[in-house]
Parts: sequence; C-alpha cells; structure tokens
Amino acid sequence: MFRSRTPALAALSAAAVTLAAAALDAAPATAQPGGNDPIAGFTAQSSRWQRQYEKAFSAIPSPKEARSLDAELSSEPAVTTTTGDWHRVQRIVRRFRSYGLKPQVKTYYAYTSLPKKVSLQMTAPQRAALPVKEKRRPWQRHWDEVIPAHNGLSPSGDVQGEVVYANYGRPQDFEQLQKAGVSVKGKIALVRYGAVFRGIKPRDAARYGAKGVLIYSDPADDGFTKGAVYPDGPWRAPDGIQRGSVAQIQLASGDPLTPGWSDDSPNARRLKPSQAPMLQGLVPTLPISYGAAEPLLRSLTGAQAPKDWQGGLPFTYRVGPGGTKAHLDLKNTFQVRKLWDVTVTIPGSEHPDQQVVLGGHHDAWAYGSDDNLSGAENVLQIGRALGTLLKQGWRPKRTVVLATWDGEEYGLFGSTEYAEQQAERLRNAVAYVNMDGAGGSDFGAAATPALDQSVIDAAKEVGWPGTSGTAYDAWKAQNGGQTPIDRIGGGSDFQTFFQRYGVPAMNLGSSSTGSSGNYHCSCDDFYWMSHFGDPTWEYHAAMSRLVGIATLRLADADVIAMRYSPYAAETAQYLSAFADQQRKQLGKVVVDVSRDIDQAKAWQKAADALQARAQQALGKGDTAEFRRLNAKLMQDERDLLTQSGLPGRPWYRHQIYAPGMDTGYATQRLPGLNDALFLQNDPATAKSYEARLYASLRAATRTLAP
Repeated sequence: MFRSRTPALAALSAAAVTLAAAALDAAPATAQPGGNDPIAGFTAQSSRWQRQYEKAFSAIPSPKEARSLDAELSSEPAVTTTTGDWHRVQRIVRRFRSYGLKPQVKTYYAYTSLPKKVSLQMTAPQRAALPVKEKRRPWQRHWDEVIPAHNGLSPSGDVQGEVVYANYGRPQDFEQLQKAGVSVKGKIALVRYGAVFRGIKPRDAARYGAKGVLIYSDPADDGFTKGAVYPDGPWRAPDGIQRGSVAQIQLASGDPLTPGWSDDSPNARRLKPSQAPMLQGLVPTLPISYGAAEPLLRSLTGAQAPKDWQGGLPFTYRVGPGGTKAHLDLKNTFQVRKLWDVTVTIPGSEHPDQQVVLGGHHDAWAYGSDDNLSGAENVLQIGRALGTLLKQGWRPKRTVVLATWDGEEYGLFGSTEYAEQQAERLRNAVAYVNMDGAGGSDFGAAATPALDQSVIDAAKEVGWPGTSGTAYDAWKAQNGGQTPIDRIGGGSDFQTFFQRYGVPAMNLGSSSTGSSGNYHCSCDDFYWMSHFGDPTWEYHAAMSRLVGIATLRLADADVIAMRYSPYAAETAQYLSAFADQQRKQLGKVVVDVSRDIDQAKAWQKAADALQARAQQALGKGDTAEFRRLNAKLMQDERDLLTQSGLPGRPWYRHQIYAPGMDTGYATQRLPGLNDALFLQNDPATAKSYEARLYASLRAATRTLAP
C-alpha cells in the first residue's frame, strides 16, 4: 500500500522547494502551522508523507491567481441558465484545462423563472413609480444583463391594495399582528429581510390572506446604520436590492418538477407546477431596496410598531393599514431551461470507488464576486494545486471530485440534480465538502458532528492573513476562545448530499468582518471584493489551503477521521431536550424517548470502542482492518436516514438534522419528532417517528460493533 505511493511522494518532496519558491506571493507572513505529530487517521509513516505533499500543495494557491480569477469570472452577470452563465461555465472549463485537468460539463433541464415585467408604484397618499433596479456604477459592464428585482419562482400577479408592515414576516410576526387586530387579508405585506429564509415570508403572508409581498433590506440590518455604504463602504446603499429565490426549500431542493429524480434530459418525467411542493402556497413577491421602501413605510398610519420592529430609517415605524397603498405588477416567465455543472474527477489510486466531493456554486444573482465566486474560485485554486501535484506523480488514495454547481440560487438545482443522478455512486462517497462564501477574514464552519475534528485539524494547518497564527487561532479569537461549528441546516449545496443521501458533509467559509451589505445585490462585484471584502486576496488563498488540506485528508486517510462518539452524545442531548420541551409545552411526556436516549449512549460506547480499534490498527499498519473500519465509518451516517422521509416532506430523510419548517435555513434537530409533535400536533405520527429513530440508532450502533 505504501510502496505504490512512495515514488510520487519522493518527487513531491523534491518539487516542494521549487513550488514554494515559485509561489512566494501565496503565503502570508505568519507563523508556520502544522507539526510533526501524526495526523488523525494516518499512520506515522503516512503522516510524514501526507505533510510533504500538503506543504507542496499549500505553496500553490495564490492571491494573484485569486484576483485574476475574480476579475475574469465576475466580468459579466451570471444568473443561472442565461448567456452570461454559459460564458462563465466556459471560462471555468478553460481554467481547469489550463491546470492540466479534464473538466466535464453536465447539462440539466430545470424549471425556473426570469422577470419579464417588474413594476411597483405607490398609489397613495401620492403616486410615485418606485425603482426596481440599482443604478449602474461606471465600472460595471454588461449592465443590461443584470436582471431587475426578482424573487425566483415567485408567481406572477397584478395586485393593488393597502400596505401592512409585518416586521420580518415570520409566523410569530403575523400572529402578533392578528392578536393586535391588524389583518393582512387582501393587503400587500411589507416585510424586511432577515431572521428566516425569504421563502417563509410569502408562505406565511399567504396563510394570513395577503395577496402580495414586498421584501426590503432594512438599513438596521445591512445598510447605513452599520457604516459607509457602497461604493464608499461595504454596506448596502439605498438602491441595493437583495434578489433571491422563494422556492420552498424546507420541503425539497432541486428542480421543483423533478423532486427525487434527475432532470438530466429535456424529456425527463416532470410534475405539473401545481403539484410541485416547492412552488405551493406563495403569492406574488418582489424584493425592493430600502430607498424604495422608505416612502411606503413613512406614509403608513395605524398603530406604532412594537419596539423590536423598529428598523433603521429615521422615523417611527407604523404597521398600518392606512395611508399607504401600492400596485405591484409582476410578469415572470416560467420554462424548462438548460443549466450546467462543471466537474473534474481525479481517480483514486487505491480506492477509486470511494469519492470525496468538493463543490461550490458558480451562478449568481448578478456579478457574484462574494456569493459565490469566492467559493467557486477556491475550488478552481484547489484544482490548480492538485493539477500541479498530478504532474509530479501524486495520486489521491480515493477519488476526488471537484465541482462548480449551477442553479444554486434558485433552489440548489445543479448539486441536487447531480446527486440524484449519481445516487448509486454516492453510496461510496466518503464526504461532501462545500464552499459558499470563502473570501473574508472571519472563518466559520458547519458540519456533521462526525467531521468536527477534521475541520479543527485543518484550521490548525494554515496561517491566517493579518495574524501571526493559524486560522484556528483567529477562529478562536473571533469567538471568545471557542471554535463554534454549526450543524447543517438548509440553504446551500450540501443539502442533498447530506440530508437525502446521508453523505457526511462540511461547509467551510469565511466572510468579511460583520458585513453582508452586498448580499444578492448588483454591488456584489469585483469592485466590492477588491476594495472591502478581501483587497489583498490573501483570505481567498488561505481558504484554498485550508479546504484543500481538509479534502486531501479525507481522500488519503488510512482510517477516515470520523468520530461518532461526540455525535452520539449530542444526539442523546437532543433527545433529552425533546423530552423537556414536552413537559414544558404539553405538561407531560407524550412521546417517550427514554429508550432512544439509552440507545444513543450505547451508540456512543460502540463509537468509543471503534476509535480504540482504529488507533490500534494505525499503530500496527493493519490494512485489512483499515478497510473494515472505513466501511463502518462510511455507513454510520447513512444509518440515520429513514427511507420514508420526514413527516410532510418525504424528500428529506435525515432523522437528526433538517432545515427548520418555519425558518428554512436554521437547523431543526430531530425533525421527525419535533415536526410531528409541535408543528403538526400529531402524537401518533411523532410516535411512529420515534420508532424509526430508535431503529436507526440501533443500526448505527450495530454498524460500529466489531
């Protein structure tokens, strides 16, 4: 096993000096990370080899290359399925080829929307046409290709009526209005972005009878109250519009008409739009700037808004109705259109059937330098480094797939269709690594608990720009000495891999300190990134190193570094919290999870025992035991799926984590139990999901047993 890799690594060791000298601009002046200790999941000998090519790899990602990539790829807008998107795909393909790799373009055929007519008028107390597109900045090219304000997959409609302000448009906000005697029935709801996924807002507005929704970005959240606005600073200007999809991704992801199967053919079987869960329960919805929202809010009469509903505009907010009327006229075109994923496959030398997939989406609502060219460009930078290592004779032990996905912004289209098409191969996927926003100073991560330590270990290996330490050190300093790792919820390309197919996943990113003022705006461009986001482009290069090392370790570990003991302990805590919540809300325990808690503890013991066996095998170099252990580690996350899916949303299968039904992005723990009991008030269904969860926990325990 080791012999087959020795010549390549010897070549790499000699090449590392040359590569480091050729890429001096790649490394910031920081303390040298890493060390000589064995890497988790590697024998001592494998660790020495691994560190050699990690050093060679780390010398290649470059701020200069990051800047060059962004200048090229963000040169024109790239809304999925448009000409600009196709041009971006071609540029990505050329870059991969220039690195000595062999990219493939896969076409899918997804049902999507584009704006044909967008009109918003204030009709009372005076008439005024309100802007539905930002003003062009002198450096912005292809301006006619920047689409006007659009909420992807919103229904068309021509609606007029009184306006009611409903804060963030959450379920509790509409409920609070109702209790105060303020009805949104037959009205146009004006809500601000934030707190929950934007698709929740029109869903709940419709439930309370609203006939249209306007979503604006309040300056209290990302505008002038935070600091200087674009182009003088990073925050949202008065004309900045936050586009975004309102597809119901808490129910499913991907092409709305092909939930659960791929749309890789123009003749694929499709639901009717009226049957598609992701499209149901919506009303015409339009995003607007706070410059356009200001006259609507200022003219509202009625009760004063609650204190925590007050935004950043310089007057007292009122909820209405009264004073303000509006006319919203939307004509959106809906059709099946082509979109394009780009993938590169680097076959594994020892376990070619096992895959580590690294991806980030390349589509954007406008130029998209931050969201998500920063992620896609890092996938390219990693490809550039791996292409260089391949020329030196290196091969990964497991197959590495690099991907830039299309259609993420509309509902995770490209990654979902790929995963649904590759479902059989994904049975052998070791992990999925996601990058969605990776060009700023603040590092952050979300992961399955099994991969927490892998994230931490990779962060310890990379120097962090502007500091004398590592990414890990900066991460701790930014979070009061903690290294918080979120649990995977919704809203990016990890969703299908993890929550439908049980592929262990991590989402690694970095953002500019405190700033989200460019989100989904035409101001998310090269100018913003080069002036405010990452002017030196060093954070881009550092993230390429960090994510590249995390990916390489998953691909090359003798025993995959997944730890299920902390996972089991967390699950037991979730179950205890579920029991406590029943006592608090219902006054008694309706769904008994005591046996599940006991089983989670048994799972933890089995995981501890497996970890001990892994350490023994690594000490002995027992390759036969490596294979047995890896098969168990790869299966254990999949044991947590239920093939029947979650209550009310069968597309989702993971029983520990899912997007919240009333949040869309935020993570719902134990979704089968919590959804059934607390959202649907259905104890019988909750009890049936307790039985499924118990069976899964038993399976996970058996899997890890000797």
